[in-house]
Amino acid sequence: MKEYVDCSFCSKELKRQTWNYHAGRRIDNFFCDNDCKGSWQKKQRENKGFNKEWLENEYIVNKKSSNQIAREIGRDPKRIWEWIKDYGIETRPRGNGYGQGFKKGGISPFLGMTHTEKAKSDQREKRLNDGRVPYLKDGVHWMSHPDHKYSKPASWRGGVSPDRQAFYSTEEWANAVKKVWARDKAICQRCSKKHNNIGIRGTFHIHHIISFMHKEYRSKHENLILVCKQCHLWIHSKKNENKEFIKEI
Repeated sequence: MKEYVDCSFCSKELKRQTWNYHAGRRIDNFFCDNDCKGSWQKKQRENKGFNKEWLENEYIVNKKSSNQIAREIGRDPKRIWEWIKDYGIETRPRGNGYGQGFKKGGISPFLGMTHTEKAKSDQREKRLNDGRVPYLKDGVHWMSHPDHKYSKPASWRGGVSPDRQAFYSTEEWANAVKKVWARDKAICQRCSKKHNNIGIRGTFHIHHIISFMHKEYRSKHENLILVCKQCHLWIHSKKNENKEFIKEI
């Protein structure tokens, strides 16, 4: 039942439920509203030494990031950022290099952390469901093979990746893409999904029927079709047993 209690910050008399039935104990502190609660929490924090002067010294003088400060005192980085803004401390622009990312010779905050076996299993199942399969060499995963340092992954095509990136930035490719989108009317040519459907905008790909390795076919719109991401993964997976949308020359 409710009792009359005092606000832990401003001492105003309140009528509140005093028992936490979930935790099985009496509630220690009561507040008028979130403003009183926030002010009380700030006072408790400052009593422990985490005040404006301390924060200015850490953030301005020592040039630590909010992430670094949070790790050192065991708080959330977002909470540290809120303290900085609340005290009116001038913030640094992003990308300034002060304590951002990993430093050479420094200790990674992820040191010693590993994925659980369940997490590994869940990720593997998702990838298999996407149509991705591991590359086996002599029946062994290529990364576990004795000479894996000299092997090539299954997707290796003679080093065309830099060439692909350069070609995709050309006007020739941009014009080809426009023609394919107009011709296929923003519809996946395998499953007929429309690009404007909720949840799939921005996930459509241009697929090369004849491999990108063959330069003379790279921008021919007759060799290009519009497909959604899931269908593109299926086309290049082992599930595509009949090699649909694939032509070898």
